[in-house]
Amino acid sequence: MSKRALRAALLAGVVLNVLPSLAQDQEPELVITPNRVPMSIQQVGSSVTVIMQDEIEKQGAKSLRDVLDAQPGVNVVESGGPGGAVSVNMRGTNTNHTAVLVDGVRVNDPTSVSGDLDLSIVPVQMIERVEIVRGPQSALYGSDAIGGVINIITKKGEKGPPRWTYRAEGGSYGTFSNKLSVSGATEDTTYSLGLNQYHTDGFQRFGYRVGRLAYLNPNGVDPMTRYGGSGKISKKVNDWLTLETGFHVSRERLQYDSGPMSEDPLAPNPQLGLLASAYQKAIAENGPFRTTLTTFETKISRDLKLYTKDTTSGFGDTNDRFVYSGRRLGAELQEDVKLGAYGTVTAGLRYETERAAGVEYGADYDKRQNTRSAFLLHKISLFEKLHLSTGGRVDDVSGSGTFATYRVTAAYDVTQTTRLRASYGTGAKAPSLYQLFVPIYNNPDLKAEKSSGYDVGIEQSFHDGDGRASVSYFSNRIENLIVGDASTWIPYNVAQATTSGLETALSYNLVPSWAKLKMAYTLLETRDEATGLRLLRRPRHAARFSFAMTPMKDLTIEPILRYIGERSDKYSAIGVSGQSVVLKAYARVDVVADYKVNDRLSLFARGENLTNAKYEEVYNYGTAGRSAYAGLQITW
Repeated sequence: MSKRALRAALLAGVVLNVLPSLAQDQEPELVITPNRVPMSIQQVGSSVTVIMQDEIEKQGAKSLRDVLDAQPGVNVVESGGPGGAVSVNMRGTNTNHTAVLVDGVRVNDPTSVSGDLDLSIVPVQMIERVEIVRGPQSALYGSDAIGGVINIITKKGEKGPPRWTYRAEGGSYGTFSNKLSVSGATEDTTYSLGLNQYHTDGFQRFGYRVGRLAYLNPNGVDPMTRYGGSGKISKKVNDWLTLETGFHVSRERLQYDSGPMSEDPLAPNPQLGLLASAYQKAIAENGPFRTTLTTFETKISRDLKLYTKDTTSGFGDTNDRFVYSGRRLGAELQEDVKLGAYGTVTAGLRYETERAAGVEYGADYDKRQNTRSAFLLHKISLFEKLHLSTGGRVDDVSGSGTFATYRVTAAYDVTQTTRLRASYGTGAKAPSLYQLFVPIYNNPDLKAEKSSGYDVGIEQSFHDGDGRASVSYFSNRIENLIVGDASTWIPYNVAQATTSGLETALSYNLVPSWAKLKMAYTLLETRDEATGLRLLRRPRHAARFSFAMTPMKDLTIEPILRYIGERSDKYSAIGVSGQSVVLKAYARVDVVADYKVNDRLSLFARGENLTNAKYEEVYNYGTAGRSAYAGLQITW
């Protein structure tokens, strides 16, 4: 921990402890992801953020990227606007070091280069809330969860007659979207079903710079269309058995540019994508015992054509088709046992099989791997103030060996309004099927990436719960990090990388029911120990400020300022391999507004990038300029 970070942490701790400490009236919030069972967030030792549906809708989120953007410790990168590949770096780790779940079911893509999921394909309309758990979580969720876990929890019905909702929006770049949903519940059944559609003409993805003198061509378009549906149905069969099923499907069609490896970089290339996932659960409760059996299946496919022109190297014009099809299916058995004063034990077994098939540069492949897992977690509260958890897991991955991980957490209620928490854990990430077996660019000798990390934090509420503040310090060390060779693109293991930093957050009702201030700031230090350089596309400084105002009843206006500091990147093109570049710092100003006309009708609008800031998230890929959107929501 650097002296600068240590001083900042000490200062923040002093500030939090001298804030007024009065009892809060709000009930503790329940979360599922940190310990795999519903429990009060006040008893969780890990760093957790929960983003609710109301907040998602009020901010006019177009995609999951908008939901996650600028959350403490979360860095989101999008390659060229809506439809472009979206990656997430949690606490400086790679995008494939985040386990992405939908209702607790993993949806990472077996066919992607490193096994991560392109978050652009997840429709935001189906989300009820998002739970973000930071730090190594492989002890609970296995491979991938080195940086943390993002659990997308879909909507469920509430007791009452069918409730229909229609939401429509339109705006800049030829954007329009529609959503129709119905939900409700009877005495023993809840249901929620929805259809969604999104289209944008977009803008020219590549070519943000032209000879370093000009920016994006405002007349260029790279359209994207997505449509899909989702649903969740739960039935209480009797006093002890509940059955639940859920599904979501999303299909998208988009156009992207050939990019820097072509002499015609703006040549249009089409792509079709599909994400389909379903799960079935049987939950049996008998006294202190709760047994959950889950079966699941996820299918992800991509079909794209890539035109490239390279006369310099003698390849000439090529028009290749790339097809990828991935499938994950399996079952998991989890047993939760309440031991009274001795806490709760959670134990489980899991079997999963992954398949990745495809065609790349005319060569096809079809490979599978199986994973067998067992996990155990014990949670206990002592003296009604100290909340502890200890857990471990063993994963046996065919072809990649066996690895064990563990995690310990603690949360201590100093007072009713002051809470300390800490966690330490290890993580692991098995090589992807793509890295091991794809034609030409494979390395069958790759080892699993491994990590260890910890965080400590303090949370403080004040002024009768009108204000909340938190500060966390974290540190991670990753070994056997897998990277791609700049010239051959073949993956290999390097020595190690380290990440550390501070995460701070503050929310305060300046004038209750009228004005609320929210701030988040992340200080991130990263280092590739092999080169001594910072990891790519990770800003040292990232911040988000918003000021929600309610000047009249049922009208909310919220200006939002996002700041992302300077980052390093690498650029490759014909005749250029891995050239180091710098992406400048930028600030972006948005405004969102929501007006509830009555119980059935709401109007909303937002303006994005109001100062028309020119910035890049990926070198030479475009970002949206000044734009505006508006829409309505009808409920009946």
